[in-house]
Amino acid sequence: MHPEPVQPAALSPAVLEQAAEWMMRLHEDASVAAHQQWRHWHDAHPDHTRAWQRAEQLMTLTAQVPAPLAQRALQVPASRGRRAVLRSVAGVLLGVPLGGLLAWRLWDQAAWDASVRTAVGERRRVVLDDGSVLHLATASAVDVAFDGQQRLVRLRRGEIHIETAVDPQRPARPFRVATSQGMLRALGTRFSVRLFDRDALLIVQEGAVQLTADTATRRVEAGQQVRWHATGLPEPLPAPAGSDAWTQGMLVADSLPLQALLAELGRYHHRWLRVDPAIAALPVSGAFPLDDLDRSLSMLADTCPVQVEHGLAIRLRAAEKPE
Repeated sequence: MHPEPVQPAALSPAVLEQAAEWMMRLHEDASVAAHQQWRHWHDAHPDHTRAWQRAEQLMTLTAQVPAPLAQRALQVPASRGRRAVLRSVAGVLLGVPLGGLLAWRLWDQAAWDASVRTAVGERRRVVLDDGSVLHLATASAVDVAFDGQQRLVRLRRGEIHIETAVDPQRPARPFRVATSQGMLRALGTRFSVRLFDRDALLIVQEGAVQLTADTATRRVEAGQQVRWHATGLPEPLPAPAGSDAWTQGMLVADSLPLQALLAELGRYHHRWLRVDPAIAALPVSGAFPLDDLDRSLSMLADTCPVQVEHGLAIRLRAAEKPE
């Protein structure tokens, strides 16, 4: 009888995270010194070599990504969410080898190779090559691909606001925003786009946007909004006031249910926010700072019949009536 071959132990998440870190570093810094440091890590332990083999498999799989997005694969801008990004990529490495489509979906969801991205609680303002201004809300990611034929922004997750500029190139290139639910073409405009689990929301503040989903096309004018799926376009509805106030760090509410307001504030913070069902539908109006959760909660307590309780989770319940 021949003894069964000994299977190598599973790679630890810490080692896979180190491999993910080196993937980032070597694509940010191609210097000889960086390569020598990587080689020292690679040769220091057999597990490091195995983890890097998985990283190479993943990098090979990304070659299947359609251009121009493949050109930006493995380019990771620094952000406050870098550690979370490393854990996400390490999770992908844990499953390698994977089918190309599955690997790309996991890679795409992590969005760490996006042209521009934000962490939870972060907002960014970016001036694009044509002079257009792109705002990213919390936990958002986009790819920007400008060429001789078009100006394209692909929204991968989260929410953006765009102020388009007149294209300096002649003939002028169309300005488009691509989402998994459809394609938007700006018609001299300011507008916001937000992704949800299965649908997307377009709000036009100025000008107009041509929205195409499947085979349907609709023009959405200033002051209108549409929330749509990939297979249908409903009629536009009036847009709420202050829909782009988040670009200035504010959340504007006009009779917004308390539960919905807390959900919006929660997008910008890592705290766990809960509300008692008895007051979940309480309408709230006002302007609340997105970056200062304590102040927003204090404003709620001052203007609404609610009481804020701090613990493992922040809970809002009905204020006790004075005897």
